[in-house]
Amino acid sequence: MAVMNTKWVKVYDLSEDEELIEKVQHATLNTQDFGLVPEIALYGTDEWWDAISRGLIQKHEVEGVITDIFSSGDSNWPQFEVDDNGDKTVWTRFGNQRLYEVGRRAKVEYVQQKPKKSWTGSPYQNEVLRISVEL
Repeated sequence: MAVMNTKWVKVYDLSEDEELIEKVQHATLNTQDFGLVPEIALYGTDEWWDAISRGLIQKHEVEGVITDIFSSGDSNWPQFEVDDNGDKTVWTRFGNQRLYEVGRRAKVEYVQQKPKKSWTGSPYQNEVLRISVEL
């Protein structure tokens, strides 16, 4: 039996995405309809990361096979679908686009946050913390 040597490669890490953190914080602090409700702490702050590490904001993970890569909407938003044992979820393709390939395994770490205004009807939206793929 052949042994497969695979490794996980980080594609995206929110803690390194200062631009996105700044945009979400600005929307949260300066608009009525955009941004997130800062129930425990303001998105992306040291207090927010600490709340995640202490479990006050629960971290979730999806791990499965990339089954589709596509763009949606008028702005051609880059997305990918992950099949986690029959449970399919769709995520934004952050980071190095070349690392997203159908058939490759992916791991998405995220938290759920309340948006100021729900555009989907759900009281929560998923905020990606990290995305890794298996090479």
